[in-house]
Amino acid sequence: MDRPLSERWRSGAALLVSLLVLGAIILWAPADGPAGLRRVLGIGEDRLGDPADVPPGGTYAFLEHQPGDLGAPVAWDPCDEIHYEINPDGAPDDADDTEEFVADAIEVVAHYTGLEFVYDGRTDRRPQWDRTFVPSIGRHEPVLISWATEDEVPQLDDDVAGVGGAVAVEVDPGGWLRYVTGGVTLDSEAFEEMDNILGEDDEGRAILLHELGHLVGLDHVDSPDELMFADNIGKREFGTGDLNGLVRLGEGRCA
Repeated sequence: MDRPLSERWRSGAALLVSLLVLGAIILWAPADGPAGLRRVLGIGEDRLGDPADVPPGGTYAFLEHQPGDLGAPVAWDPCDEIHYEINPDGAPDDADDTEEFVADAIEVVAHYTGLEFVYDGRTDRRPQWDRTFVPSIGRHEPVLISWATEDEVPQLDDDVAGVGGAVAVEVDPGGWLRYVTGGVTLDSEAFEEMDNILGEDDEGRAILLHELGHLVGLDHVDSPDELMFADNIGKREFGTGDLNGLVRLGEGRCA
């Protein structure tokens, strides 16, 4: 496959949106997890972390907004941990290096958003971007970080080096949405063409950061000054606009 990744790579964003439609009682019950239990018991907000201070400026966009409120992005619950698993099959390095590679990028996103990520270990789950996904009541699958080829994940076709997104559910009768699970899938063949993907400022790290941006709710922007530009031609770190978007996503309300 002809992929001049040393010069350019593209990203795919996949937003999987599912609304639980089993009624207000179920949606507000403890089956929704710690956040639901807090609501039933009347316990106040308890954020796990605070977004970073970043300089203003730049360009950012969100994958989804709250119904009827374009000023409020759909975000993860800042009072709940985001659990994730890694399937290293298809990654160009051994599993231990892959886990460190992913953890380092997640630490960057966690720092700017204030969201707390917890690694649950390796898994044999495979990415399924085309399924209709409705989380089980009381249980949400951890975020899946994986590698695949375009034969398994067609969204990786046409020089797309990665795809990322999240699933939103309705958490109150008023229609407020929050993300509860999601995934990042990286192109195995694209990563095989890169050297030193575990380097501090390398191409592979930039791709993973970009897709993690999608995971927490950032959309593509038209500015090449931002890492969330769809066609990256050399950007290696989040731009100023990206950082401001990450901070906004970390300021979401506790569900």
